Amino acid sequence: MQVLDTTVHASPKGATVEFLGEGGENIAVTMVVSDPLLGDAALIDRAREMMLQCAAFGGPAERDGPGGKVNAGRPEIERPSDGGQGPYTFEYREGGTVRRLESVELPDLEAVRHEALRSAIDLLDDAAEPHQGDWAVRVRGGDGAVVASVDFEEARQEKAMAAM
Repeated sequence: MQVLDTTVHASPKGATVEFLGEGGENIAVTMVVSDPLLGDAALIDRAREMMLQCAAFGGPAERDGPGGKVNAGRPEIERPSDGGQGPYTFEYREGGTVRRLESVELPDLEAVRHEALRSAIDLLDDAAEPHQGDWAVRVRGGDGAVVASVDFEEARQEKAMAAM
């Protein structure tokens, strides 16, 4: 879909970003917004990131035949190569635990880095306690090597710059 216009509907409880396309196509992303001072540009960026995650993670899993191979519900499409790094495993540090999200498909290392930074900022927003130094989000390539890492201080700095 080619986006022709974007509208933002914000309220104290959240925001909806509508992407209007040719032929009357429309995609709406509704978000709970923790920062009431987010401007339209930041809300649009967040909505785009959410759509990227939905596309990358697919829909409900389905079983493909006797081997039990899982198909994440997304169509098989060719993606630009990033040198064979993917699929990626995102590791999120939350307090004393590490949460892993495996088999994430993103088009290149730039998209991986962007998603890791966005996720680290979200961890800051969701945290009940202040984070100390150390990594917040790290990403491993298909071979298990770390291909991107964002620490809490970098996430704080990026969040402060975005607020300006």
